[in-house]
Amino acid sequence: MNSNTISTYKNWMKTTAFRDFIAVGIISFQAIVLVEVLELGKTLTETATKQAWPIDKFITVPMIIALAITFYAQGRLKERTFELQEAKKMAEAANNSKSTFLSNISHELRTPMHGILSFASFGIKKHATASPDKILDYFQKIRQSGETLLTLLNDLLDLAKLESGKITFKFRSANLNSLIDIAREEYSSLALQHNLTIRCEHLEANKKITLDADKIRQVLRNLLNNAIKFSPAGGTIDVISSRKADSIVVSIRDQGAGIPENELESIFDKFVQSSKNKTSTGGTGLGLPICREIITAHKGRIWAENNPDKGANLSFEIPLSLEAHEQEVVLVDSAG
Repeated sequence: MNSNTISTYKNWMKTTAFRDFIAVGIISFQAIVLVEVLELGKTLTETATKQAWPIDKFITVPMIIALAITFYAQGRLKERTFELQEAKKMAEAANNSKSTFLSNISHELRTPMHGILSFASFGIKKHATASPDKILDYFQKIRQSGETLLTLLNDLLDLAKLESGKITFKFRSANLNSLIDIAREEYSSLALQHNLTIRCEHLEANKKITLDADKIRQVLRNLLNNAIKFSPAGGTIDVISSRKADSIVVSIRDQGAGIPENELESIFDKFVQSSKNKTSTGGTGLGLPICREIITAHKGRIWAENNPDKGANLSFEIPLSLEAHEQEVVLVDSAG
């Protein structure tokens, strides 16, 4: 028997048909045992009382099997009906999600494109009369809209690759605290512009863990950018790393408006932002979904919660070592 045949048998053994086949076999065996027991009981009863059993003609293997299969089929029919109803609900939910996604992405793409076309049109119409400063302002707004559009397209490509499992992760030993310090330095200028202070608190001594340094830096940048965007001027952002049993937890705490309790999960969905945090700073709404995909690929988890006093706390946890990723380069299968 070749490997293809064995594989076919293994696949068939996982099907509902195989389960039904086994169920019918068990029913038949139980029917035979039951008839034998009843026959023994009938013999003993007739010997003792000299009276025939009134249900004698019903105590046959085919009759018991037929009744048992009927009841089993009814149960399977109800189960299958429920499965079809659940599948329909899932299909409808997926269709609604697709419609919402297309609507959101159309809006996100249209906004910067409208800015580019509008200010380009102003420049064309007023190039002869407008002052150099005004023309420069048009070009700056065109560039800003172009950068927004490019960021959105890059985020879409990143998320598409992550969700399809077509992105390569390079898991190597790295110092997470050093990555946190680098991310803080990268955003120190932006924080200064918003009159914010970024504090880092490393509760665990510097040690190397297995991760993809570039991807984790992307997560840290997204979370820091998110905290800066929604923090009030003069506030403080705390970045805290701590050790659990076999994992490291990194928390980024801001002093903003916080997140409604019913939105703590949904903010990790595509194009979703907290209703309390919709400001003029905008955003693609893809940063947190990208973070979730990256952390999931590291066999970790990411979540949001509100601080007891004020502000939000976004945290992620990754294992100290990834035994499943002993190879230097791994193609991530997000479906697995």
